[in-house]
Amino acid sequence: MNILITDDAAAAKEPIDISFQGSSAPMAGLGFVNGLLKVLTLGLYSFWAKTEVRRRIWSATRLNGEPITYTGTGKELLLGFLVAFFGVVLPVLLGGAAVNVFFGGSPQVLALYQGVVYVAFFVLFGNAIYRAQRYRLSRTEWRGIRGGLSGSPGQYGWAYFWTLALPFTGISMIAGILAYVTGPAVGGVIMVLALLTVLWVLPWRANYLQRLITREMTFGDRSMTYTGTASPLYRSYLFAWLGNAVIFGTAISSTAVYVMQSGLYAQQLAGIRPHPLDFLPIVGIWIVALIASAVVTAWYRASQINHFARNTHFEGATFRGEATGSTLMWLVLSNWLISILGIAAGVLIGGLLVYATAPSTPASDMAFQGADAVALLMVVPPIIVMTTVAGTLAQFRSARYFLSRLKLDGPVNLGLIMQSQSGRPKRGEGLAQVFDIDAF
Repeated sequence: MNILITDDAAAAKEPIDISFQGSSAPMAGLGFVNGLLKVLTLGLYSFWAKTEVRRRIWSATRLNGEPITYTGTGKELLLGFLVAFFGVVLPVLLGGAAVNVFFGGSPQVLALYQGVVYVAFFVLFGNAIYRAQRYRLSRTEWRGIRGGLSGSPGQYGWAYFWTLALPFTGISMIAGILAYVTGPAVGGVIMVLALLTVLWVLPWRANYLQRLITREMTFGDRSMTYTGTASPLYRSYLFAWLGNAVIFGTAISSTAVYVMQSGLYAQQLAGIRPHPLDFLPIVGIWIVALIASAVVTAWYRASQINHFARNTHFEGATFRGEATGSTLMWLVLSNWLISILGIAAGVLIGGLLVYATAPSTPASDMAFQGADAVALLMVVPPIIVMTTVAGTLAQFRSARYFLSRLKLDGPVNLGLIMQSQSGRPKRGEGLAQVFDIDAF
């Protein structure tokens, strides 16, 4: 039967204004309460804490002034985690134990088992990303209409695997043959160049995966579409690629020079155990390298966000992203700073508690060991609480950044959108929690 859309229905089209309302202060308080409850419940409250953070972020997101609702529960997240743990993690651990028992701890067999596990986890990683998106969208509602993701997690997980594994394997095999022919000196250079070449697949891969997941997204009974290609991404990616090649090349060479000149290499050859403080310069080199990498990569990430947005369409309207390299760089660096301050504050508070309760008289060796255990128990809870506060603030700031810079250009006939009749997942994104890849 044909449906006749009248002029009244066409006139029902309305623009969609996306906004984000809310401040960081209440989220800091929520993070503090969540951290305390995590400590008191030995981590069990983490699932309910994550749910409450999502509810706050979702409700701060407004479409035409009306808040989005998150309907997920902590119980669903807990059940999802238990299913993933007993269905994936525990069998892997038992399998490793069985290899040790039945094959006498053979290094070859153990290496083969670990290789299979790594490949399987790589496939499951993409599967977990898809399932997490599907769960969150299914628990997202606006005006009573919920979102959804109707595709196959297995298909996406396989695509997530082969889009990187296939180019990496092919180029590595070619480079390996060339390195064998040319000898070890030239071969090392060839392998490095091969790795840099493989990285050129990343913009194409990101666009391919974005198209796979976006075309399966729904709001009610209406689907989104994606029309983007990877070619516009490569201009900004060139800057990131060259910058990271220089940064990490410098970090590797600086580390090698320090190891040789500081005597660490000679100590290793002589079997002398270096002092832990001798490694601080190496840690500093790589911290600076990671910060520099985040800076030069920010412009590519911003262009990628905007590219994905402007090629995503819903009912004739087109999304638009307004991310910039400088603001995204500041978001990343400031969130890192917040995380570092959270850890430092937790360590400081824990240290003060230990100092305040330390006995004034010397203790025996056994009592000293017992005091160490008590000190550890006193330091860990403040670290958990303060890192939860920092993590909550970082999540809120990230959500505010992206959502406040997301627009939808063009009117949408909301009156024609009906509730989706497809089923919803009954449990939370267990695999995403196991791999710790949850977005919020």
